[in-house]
Amino acid sequence: MQEAHGEYQISVTGNIIHTKMMGSYNEEGAKAYTYEVMKLVKSFDGKPFGIIVDSSEVLGGTPEAYAALDKYNIWMEKNNMAAKALVFNAKIMATILKNQSPSMRADNIGTFTNAETALEWLNKQMLLIEV
Repeated sequence: MQEAHGEYQISVTGNIIHTKMMGSYNEEGAKAYTYEVMKLVKSFDGKPFGIIVDSSEVLGGTPEAYAALDKYNIWMEKNNMAAKALVFNAKIMATILKNQSPSMRADNIGTFTNAETALEWLNKQMLLIEV
């Protein structure tokens, strides 16, 4: 088994998961990240949740890392994810992710170039499900 590449930070505020991903990811690094987020999602006991993923410091990933993220994204959709806000430092990174991970093309996913705008959008999406 290879050593996991890629770093991340995860926290929770209410029903929103905040994550920050940094560096270059291989399959093991992507799986380590997804495992930790999935544990948090399970702790919501089926309640709707949102997630903000700050990928502004991600340098890229292997094809296997993107495949692991695609499976994770499909799982997230099936486990009551209300919305996902993605932050990239360049629009090309969002394009690469959507091309490598087809599940990222869902309507409840927004892409942004700064975390503040992303969080504003995510909070609005979360208000819609609470009505």
